[in-house]
Amino acid sequence: MTPRTAAPLPQGLYRAGPQFSAAELQVLVHEGALRPLVADVYASARLPDSPGLRALGCHELLAPGLRAGSVLCGETAAWVHLGGTRRPEKVSVITDGVFRRTTAAVTGWQVHQMPLEPGHVVHLQGIPVTSPVRTAADVFLGIGTSASRSALDQPAPQAYATDQQDARASTRRWELIRRLADADPEAVSVQGLTAQIRHQLRGRTELQRRQEQISALLKARVFGVRQ
Repeated sequence: MTPRTAAPLPQGLYRAGPQFSAAELQVLVHEGALRPLVADVYASARLPDSPGLRALGCHELLAPGLRAGSVLCGETAAWVHLGGTRRPEKVSVITDGVFRRTTAAVTGWQVHQMPLEPGHVVHLQGIPVTSPVRTAADVFLGIGTSASRSALDQPAPQAYATDQQDARASTRRWELIRRLADADPEAVSVQGLTAQIRHQLRGRTELQRRQEQISALLKARVFGVRQ
């Protein structure tokens, strides 16, 4: 029986393996040939930073069985769209299939099993990622977020985190939503984001009660509109 070999990485990306050890990769970083991309994935220093490159790096961290049919979402998708030095703690994905995690990865995975409409997905270097407005809505609702998974208009469960931890996590999420709106104001407008969140909450009995508060929060915390 022929042994299975790992699939080759996209050109310009590197991980520890048969070609280079982890120590050798660190030497190449020190020499300026490589730079850290995300977790234990490195990129050639000659490659410009881009959403497509960040998407490829996150995709490489997923288990092979999770890569097909999954879409990068939440804080992972926000980092793909925006960049920045604060990389995702977990690689968050949405999948409409069933995935049972059996092994741990370097950063871990956060899997959300739910339907995702084609219009909510963009492809960057062939990697499916939630669109900016869907990403902002997911971050608001706690989909693909690491430290707190309550919607930003709802109090966090008492046992989930301390008040201070939840406040820091909420501040971080609001910042991501503001940056997504600043980066693509046409796609992530107050009307568009409010409608997207409302669409994702459709069927909830409390939607009517929450939607005015959600709209007011977005106007005040993201778009600088005073009531």
